[in-house]
Amino acid sequence: MRLTDANVVIRPRTSWEAMDLGVLMAREHRAVLMGSWALVSLPVFSLLTVLLWSYPSLVMFLFWWLKPAFDRLPLYILSQALFGEPPSLKQAVRHWPQLLKGQLFASLTWRRLSMSRSFTLPVSQLEGLDGDARQRRLGVLLQRNAGAARWLTTIGVHLEIGLWFGGMALFYLFIPQQVELDWDWQRLVLASGSDVLWLEHLSNAFYALILVFWEPIYVACGFSLYLNRRTVLEAWDLELVFRRLRQRLSNVAPLLLLVVGLALLHISPSTMADETTTHKPLSTQAASQSIQALLEKPPFKNPETVTRYRFGEEKAPVKNKAKGDGKLPGWLQALLDNLNSDTFTYVAKTLEILLWSLVIGGLALVFWRYREWLRTFVSRLG
Repeated sequence: MRLTDANVVIRPRTSWEAMDLGVLMAREHRAVLMGSWALVSLPVFSLLTVLLWSYPSLVMFLFWWLKPAFDRLPLYILSQALFGEPPSLKQAVRHWPQLLKGQLFASLTWRRLSMSRSFTLPVSQLEGLDGDARQRRLGVLLQRNAGAARWLTTIGVHLEIGLWFGGMALFYLFIPQQVELDWDWQRLVLASGSDVLWLEHLSNAFYALILVFWEPIYVACGFSLYLNRRTVLEAWDLELVFRRLRQRLSNVAPLLLLVVGLALLHISPSTMADETTTHKPLSTQAASQSIQALLEKPPFKNPETVTRYRFGEEKAPVKNKAKGDGKLPGWLQALLDNLNSDTFTYVAKTLEILLWSLVIGGLALVFWRYREWLRTFVSRLG
């Protein structure tokens, strides 16, 4: 996958914001998601109903248990749509049998009742990890967002039940009044055998239709939680920034090379040729002598010993441009002479002692100010 081809903004999000992104992704591709789920799950439901007509409760249980097998198709569609064009309805349905090859038995047995299966499904299906590698990967991923994935499953269960009862209530509202008068609900509820089988299968059909709408949203929310966790762990947002920066620099590089080439044209080829001809080759001994002579001269060697403060009395006098006589004013010369005396040395020593006294006094004041804190915490270091 290429992060630059992502159809959503890659950035760290909160858990609930990530699930909201999953709802938006499911809404964006609702046609192919709901259509593929219906084409795959409803024939299986119909087959179970025909084979187990006398056991509607078993039909309901088996169809509910097979949900992880159907969940792989919406995850495949969303993963393809995230970094490219989503597959068509025909391509998605044709690809579904290939998605059932990896770890299907584990998904339908000990992993079936996992509360975070929508969050961990991409690890098995998209990353292809199994065994110890999968456990290590989940140990890292589940450090965060695991609670949100469990809440997603809990809310999804209650939402399925609510929509299920709501669908049956809506069906009852559409029953004509003449037909409703002939129904004896107490007799239907208390009836047993074949008289009530059609009502149980009808309620199962409502549940199957509800999953066509809700289950792709559930898978999309878990997938978005997985993407958000990987964005935080692998810093996908920073990687995108650096890739965009590199792309911008690569676009500017030819212009920089052109500018450098135009700047080099100002150097005359004849001048370069003259410089190459004027420099004569030197022998090793002559080169060593020339280097040694240069090192003995300023600025490489300036031997000088200073034992007192000096204000340039040994240098060439500064010319007074105002008067033009080349001498300093009398008052300035007298001040410099006084500063060069031993009195200035004593004054400097005295100032140095005062400054050190201020530093030591300040440290003592700090220790005295925080003596209680030092007695409480520093004494425990031992």
